[in-house]
Amino acid sequence: MAANEHKNLSSANRHNPKGFETATNDTILSKTVGTSATGTDGNLEWKGRSYMGVTNYKMQGYTTGATNYYYGEDVADTNSPYEMAVDYGTGTVSSGSISPTNFFRIGQACVIPETASVTSISGWLTSDGSNAVTIAICKITPVEGVITAVTPIVIDEISADGLSSDSKGVRINETTITTAALAAGDIIFPMIKEATAGSSIYMNLTIQTTTF
Repeated sequence: MAANEHKNLSSANRHNPKGFETATNDTILSKTVGTSATGTDGNLEWKGRSYMGVTNYKMQGYTTGATNYYYGEDVADTNSPYEMAVDYGTGTVSSGSISPTNFFRIGQACVIPETASVTSISGWLTSDGSNAVTIAICKITPVEGVITAVTPIVIDEISADGLSSDSKGVRINETTITTAALAAGDIIFPMIKEATAGSSIYMNLTIQTTTF
């Protein structure tokens, strides 16, 4: 083998990675997403160090199950942020909307500070009934100064059957995310419904995102 292979060169004789000279300080060499089925056709890209990492968003709440989706109480309510008692008016996220007056005040809502991607939804739920419970993790992209109602986008919907006991947890571990992309300023929040109304339902979830 040749003695002058790149791996045999001393540091002084090795060149910097492509784009190093023009990259700004405190950046890391990465690879863009690309479009191929194999996921290997991305390009080299220098990204700010602050964009690399994992963030976890905790969402915890309880409700008396209903066939419509319900979301968290207004922050001014004494049962906020945990009680989910605001009727969305439909059991299908795409069929309803929420006004800025309401979505800015959802007790469990989290504002995303940077461009990110949801990678997992993990946690537990309990129900004193045996009906199917569906949790929708949703996002809204507010527009400054706009007062019209917005239809949330479903990040992911997770369904599981209750175990007829507040003491029996049902594991939630979702890694196949329907709409993973988040923009800086997006508001994410949970909604919950039940196949047949009436059960006492508690949930405790963590939404994990990575920056890119």
